[in-house]
Amino acid sequence: MRDDFSIKVKRILADRAGHRCSVCGKATSGPGTDPGSALSDGVAAHITAASRGGPRFDPTLSPEKRRSAENGIWACTQHGREIDADSSGHSVATLQGLKRRREEAAAKELGQPALTEDQSARVIELPDADNTYQLFDIIQTQSYTHPTTLILREQLRRARRPAYLLHLASRIMVETWHSHPQAAGTLSTWLGNNSDVWQPTPALMDKMERLCESEISADDWTRVASTNPLAFALAVKGRPKIYQQVLERTICNRHWRNADAEHALQYYETRGIEVSAIIRHSEEGLRHDLLRAYDAPRIIDLLLAATITLNRRSIQHRLLDLLTNQARILAEGGAMNLARHVAEEVDALRQAHKELIGRGDG
Repeated sequence: MRDDFSIKVKRILADRAGHRCSVCGKATSGPGTDPGSALSDGVAAHITAASRGGPRFDPTLSPEKRRSAENGIWACTQHGREIDADSSGHSVATLQGLKRRREEAAAKELGQPALTEDQSARVIELPDADNTYQLFDIIQTQSYTHPTTLILREQLRRARRPAYLLHLASRIMVETWHSHPQAAGTLSTWLGNNSDVWQPTPALMDKMERLCESEISADDWTRVASTNPLAFALAVKGRPKIYQQVLERTICNRHWRNADAEHALQYYETRGIEVSAIIRHSEEGLRHDLLRAYDAPRIIDLLLAATITLNRRSIQHRLLDLLTNQARILAEGGAMNLARHVAEEVDALRQAHKELIGRGDG
């Protein structure tokens, strides 16, 4: 069964887009050769698939939501086919952004006020940014969340000069470190996630190290959301010193660990997504040396949290095994004090877990 759009919904999508493709901006209707005829080159494509097995299918949506205008995007025939066949490579977030941008443009063409204050659609302009002002203007409007960093990575792949964009991001991150910590954190995460493309100079990395050092020296745990990802990005590029210091703070210092845990929950938005990301990190094998221990403080926090309720026992067992592995990684990396600290946490958590099971609470 397909949850297809009704004629009414298709008409609404076309009208809201101003009868232009949301991807390329091409007009999707016009006059035919006969004075009494008209041509149409537009289709309503599904943002999440109309049926199970289709591209970007979301099983949590009801059939009504799946065939509503909210789940549709107006496009020319070519781009509509690509979206419905998943050959476009667009994510749900990108399609939603393209849709919002087209509707905003249509409202402006009609002389109407902006439809929404939501600026998330602007991230699709990122591949065309060619100076720090344009890039910062886009980044500062984005929320510092996991979906944002995913779409930033996707848009970087679409850029003509990805290395240049990351160069601009590096400069912005340094310049806005104190004035816009959320933007600095977003940019730092972006750099670390695209280390294969990022090409920082030694002088630039020196500046970045000094920024992290200033927060560590001041014991400013409130800046963990920008310090952690920047230290991680520097370690990926062969500068592990600051990363080791940050790792020590977030594992051994309760203020830093609590701040890191609070930021992680805001970043991933739910504990379930956070747990899935941590498991994925452990399975991907893309991190090397002490970088593989990045999630240790977050695993400790998750195990201490009383809100893990989904399949509680199996989740706790899996996280305890991961934390044990993190202790081994730290020991292999020569961070023996940290390894002992994590091992002690594991022992205490396993004992607490046994007591919960004994009481029938696990």
